[in-house]
Amino acid sequence: MLKDYHIHTKRCNHAVGEMARYVERAIALGLPEIAFTDHLPLPNDFDAVHRMAFHELDDYMRDIDRLRKEYPEISIRSGIEADYYEGFEEYLYRTLREFRFDITILSVHFIKGWPGDNMVFRYSFPGKPIRDVYSDYLSALKKGVETGMFHLVGHLDVIKTEGFPLLETNPEEMEGLLGAIHEKAMAVEINTSGMRKPISHPYPSLDILPHLIRHGIPITTGSDAHEPEQVGFYFPELENHLKQYDGLQFASW
Repeated sequence: MLKDYHIHTKRCNHAVGEMARYVERAIALGLPEIAFTDHLPLPNDFDAVHRMAFHELDDYMRDIDRLRKEYPEISIRSGIEADYYEGFEEYLYRTLREFRFDITILSVHFIKGWPGDNMVFRYSFPGKPIRDVYSDYLSALKKGVETGMFHLVGHLDVIKTEGFPLLETNPEEMEGLLGAIHEKAMAVEINTSGMRKPISHPYPSLDILPHLIRHGIPITTGSDAHEPEQVGFYFPELENHLKQYDGLQFASW
């Protein structure tokens, strides 16, 4: 059975349900292990609407410890989804060192220098080639990898647009990114939340799997659950697909 290493909580302000309900859903599905990976607070209240406040981190960790005792039949890991945003490196280093999460996901949701709120999900650059848009994103992601502060890359191609896969549109940069991930001994998450969205593909698309095998990069799996019913989403179908690949490695910490 696959492990779900990407689960949010209502502390992020855009998820619902008590943490215990997520655990109970995982147990009902027979998952052997999960990780809560809510959004890390960022300096200066950056994107505070989508993440807990810094003072909530202690309670977040205590709740995970409490759930471990209440549900010994499943392994529950402490994790965090931490945005890489240029200029926040020292803050990330201090915070991740202080809390020592079991699993730290590197995500890029914002790109410094982009207009408006810098958000990847709302980018709009009329007249700018899609290759150049992707290049901005991949450059930020690679910088995050090179910090060496993270265990895995979350929803690697979340910026993708239908008909323009990153592996075809920016092949050299994708190859460089995978090389950096291998060098830092990181994993790549197969995030099934894309199957709940119009793109209808996991993040990243599964045609990346041969490239991960070639680089010796292990994978993790995550539902990116924002409500209890989403835990383990699309896992049976994903598990059947992954069986086709010899040499595929699964990360564990």
